[in-house]
Amino acid sequence: MTKSFDGTVCPLCQANNKCGVNGKEPCWCAKEKVPAALISQVPDELLNKSCICQACIEKFNLANVQEVK
Repeated sequence: MTKSFDGTVCPLCQANNKCGVNGKEPCWCAKEKVPAALISQVPDELLNKSCICQACIEKFNLANVQEVK
């Protein structure tokens, strides 16, 4: 049995990614710069299938800013 795919789920944390790319208005994700290092954490089978949520992007960026200091 194959698992059904849900494009509203973040491929990293499985929370709702709040992507509105299929809506009438441009989504937040169309303007967001997602670091390549974060994208590389997405499992291969989920890559380019759904958006990483804002919370995961913010958490990653915050962690990497703190590491630079």
